[in-house]
Amino acid sequence: MRLSRMLSVVALAGLTVSPAIAQTPDAAIAVEGGQIRGVASDVAGVSVYKAVPFAAPPVGDNRWRAPQPVVPWSDVKDSSAWPNRCTQLASANPPGTFYFNEYYWDPAKDPKDSEDCLYLNVWAPAKPTGTALPVMVYYHGGGNRHGNNSEIEFNAARLAAKGIIVVSAAYRLNIMGFLALPGMKEEGAGNFAILDAVEALKWVHKNIGAFGGDPGKVTIAGQSAGSRNVRSVLSTPLAKGLFQRAIMHSSPTVMAQPGKPNYVTLADKTAAAGPVFEKSFPGKSLDDLRKLPAEEFYKDPTRIDAMYAVTSNMYAVIDGHVLTTDSVDLTKEGALNGVDVIVGTVADERTALDGAPEKVMDIAAFHAYWKKLLGEELYAKYSFEKLYPASTPLDAYRQHLKAQADLLLEQNRIAGSLLTARNPASKVYVFYFNHPTPGRDREFYGAWHSSDLWYTFNSLRNEPGQRQWAPSDFELAEQASSMWANFVRTGDPNGEGLPAWPKASRSNNGTYMSFNETSTGATSASPYLGTTAERRNALFHDYQMTFYGVSE
Repeated sequence: MRLSRMLSVVALAGLTVSPAIAQTPDAAIAVEGGQIRGVASDVAGVSVYKAVPFAAPPVGDNRWRAPQPVVPWSDVKDSSAWPNRCTQLASANPPGTFYFNEYYWDPAKDPKDSEDCLYLNVWAPAKPTGTALPVMVYYHGGGNRHGNNSEIEFNAARLAAKGIIVVSAAYRLNIMGFLALPGMKEEGAGNFAILDAVEALKWVHKNIGAFGGDPGKVTIAGQSAGSRNVRSVLSTPLAKGLFQRAIMHSSPTVMAQPGKPNYVTLADKTAAAGPVFEKSFPGKSLDDLRKLPAEEFYKDPTRIDAMYAVTSNMYAVIDGHVLTTDSVDLTKEGALNGVDVIVGTVADERTALDGAPEKVMDIAAFHAYWKKLLGEELYAKYSFEKLYPASTPLDAYRQHLKAQADLLLEQNRIAGSLLTARNPASKVYVFYFNHPTPGRDREFYGAWHSSDLWYTFNSLRNEPGQRQWAPSDFELAEQASSMWANFVRTGDPNGEGLPAWPKASRSNNGTYMSFNETSTGATSASPYLGTTAERRNALFHDYQMTFYGVSE
């Protein structure tokens, strides 16, 4: 569908809440622990409730333990200020870097860092007089090291106005969320962040009715590390029945299996972390470590990388309780258990994460990297050097980034068909976001990692600090957010006036929705131009099927 036609149809595609009973921001709402009072958002009829606690502060004796019950309060809690962000390195997104310019350009808007961070934000339209509203629970990205659930791109007021409730939930990060040491086994060792994600869902199940929400219609969603956490929530027996749909932006492959990168055993993680923490804090017991100020774990740059390497870098663990060897295999028959899924990627996943317009790479090193990854047989069979030609170090670097993004697209296309075939009770949809954002070295960065969030959240605003959005950006945001709202409501992104988005399947060659610069539409074709380049997806298809040992 041409973008110029979007505005005339999106009003039909997105449900608005009417008729409704009054729900003013100054009306107190009773939730677990006490009463809260929200504030008006920047969209008429939508209120936002900030910093709502869903667990006790994970501090002191609660550090490195499963989330504990909410601590009650007496007066009405003012929910007008964003919550603390979970403790992280202040240098994660320093001024002048790409993501600082995108999301953190005004430090005055950033929440302070604190271990006391297990809060969520709720965007809710006026309560409907009839059917309760479906709910989307979102987990932010940031490599499980940094980020927070109140970032500017998560302004969900316009998305909520389409007839859903949006919840953004925090979870413990890095050392605090993923540490496993001897003595922690019964407390959730290595999986505290995943337990936080599940606890937020339990809170929604018990409390969302107070906002007009339906606890029986919950979609979990996340991007990047948040998408990885969605995959873990899909995999844990502890979350069964707490959600019905899932959305994964820039997803690490859902084909993760024991013995492949993504999950390690609790024993392996404990063995790796023990010596690192003993070296950093010699003679300190687990109780001693719980008594240290949080700043002690972050102040020494010479040891922080080592501690990250054995916590968030190793990710979650197979412990037989939160995650099991069987539960993490989402490729087995019926693994989705009826859950509907959207999964997708952006066209330029690595530009903002790894690159800069002027960076270069030795051509021989570029070839060596991909020959090692793909194996010499596939490398030669598909003539990799013709698929990704590089005559200069600048070419080599840009082709290296592009090949990594192309590999992720093929992961998602395979996953879509595979999940559909093995889960006949589920609907699975795949997307590819290829709409470059305006300005700021657009030619290099393209559709960069996280850029799709501005559109699916419909969070674009004409305000200082944001990019200079064009009319086509606002039109696409209306269209994409309507699809997301439809999926949250029904498990199907399709709706009147929107381009048809078929389920991915083997029979349609993994058809996906392509959000392009001037149009949006479903296709099963490779997105690459030129007959030679068409073999890029075939190369990565063969590689993925072999690497993960799956068959069609």
